[in-house]
Amino acid sequence: MNNYVFFGLLILAAVIFYVLKQRGQMNSEEAKAALEKGAVIIDVRTQQEYMSGSVPGALNFPLNEVVARVSKRFPDKKTVLLCHCASGMRSASAVSQLKQAGYANAHNIGSYQKALSLRN
Repeated sequence: MNNYVFFGLLILAAVIFYVLKQRGQMNSEEAKAALEKGAVIIDVRTQQEYMSGSVPGALNFPLNEVVARVSKRFPDKKTVLLCHCASGMRSASAVSQLKQAGYANAHNIGSYQKALSLRN
């Protein structure tokens, strides 16, 4: 019986994690439309991760520098920013920080793979 409870809780935790990870992410169609209108892709992974492969045209502003670097490069707080990282977790944090800094059009597009698919 304990094994059933354990596996049930494990499945529940996985579902909750998936839902929380997807929450707040812009879908691919919306992201492609935003890119066609001039949105900027921000890669918040480390420089080492970025160097191992990056989305064409993406700017690498690591999470610990994202607000300072975006503020310097894009003083217009109406700029549409599409943030991604390896899995979507750091980019969610980046979007939260950017929104607190006044960038209302900052969006999480999730993982590197999802961001890469937007350029194909």
